[in-house]
Amino acid sequence: MTLSRIELDGIGSPSALAARIHDLDPGLPLDFSIEALCHRLDIHEIADQPVSSFAAMLLMHPDKAWGSIIVAEGTSLRRRRFSIGHELGHFLMPSHRPCRGAAFNCSQTDLRLDNTREADRGRKMEAEANRFAAQLLMPPKRIRASLRSRQPDLAEIVRLAGEFDVSKAAMARSYVDAHRETLALIIAHEGRIKQAHRPDDFPWIDHRIGEVLPQDSITASHTLLPGQITPMEECDPETWLGSGGARKVEVLSEQLLVQKDGWAMILLHAEPVDRD
Repeated sequence: MTLSRIELDGIGSPSALAARIHDLDPGLPLDFSIEALCHRLDIHEIADQPVSSFAAMLLMHPDKAWGSIIVAEGTSLRRRRFSIGHELGHFLMPSHRPCRGAAFNCSQTDLRLDNTREADRGRKMEAEANRFAAQLLMPPKRIRASLRSRQPDLAEIVRLAGEFDVSKAAMARSYVDAHRETLALIIAHEGRIKQAHRPDDFPWIDHRIGEVLPQDSITASHTLLPGQITPMEECDPETWLGSGGARKVEVLSEQLLVQKDGWAMILLHAEPVDRD
């Protein structure tokens, strides 16, 4: 069998759809051309335009016979790959139809949604398109096969982002999902939490988006320069999880990557209490 939309017909799950593409074309390199793949799947044009009202857009025939993708000019090349993959997901998933108008107009916020169980149809579709893009560009099996260490490490995320040609933030989320250990990701800016990604097996994080980083965290007291990474160090579980979540783990460890312009990436590693 060869890769074609006929072979993808009727697959509604974003994960199954991405996996099917890799099954049909197992020779895709880690940093494959997303543009070439789109053209094989009836996306006729991909253009960069100077727009500010959206991050990426999908225009398509009413019956999805063809589609065109527009990406905001100035988007970094790695983020551009993810944006294109996101719009391809909208195009390929049978149930995805714009809530308003004839096009998907996707914002930067849309490109970060990850709850595919959302009650709101529009947000659910955006989360599904993100799930598809992540698993197309960063298949969990290929992430695990590319690991050099079984121990969680932000340095691995930086390396893998380069090999898969994706942003560090995108790889960090996929790394957390694919890893066999119990992990969570925090993205911070100027000392405040901007994003959090926590798989279902990780305890609830006792801090909300927009809050100041916990005072007792390793991150709050760092003196590193951009690009530097701390060792993975044990911390007080209550610092991040509160008293309730702390009872669910034997050990919680924290690691920090300092980035430019006040950004930081925090990897949390939980060793759950043995219930046996």
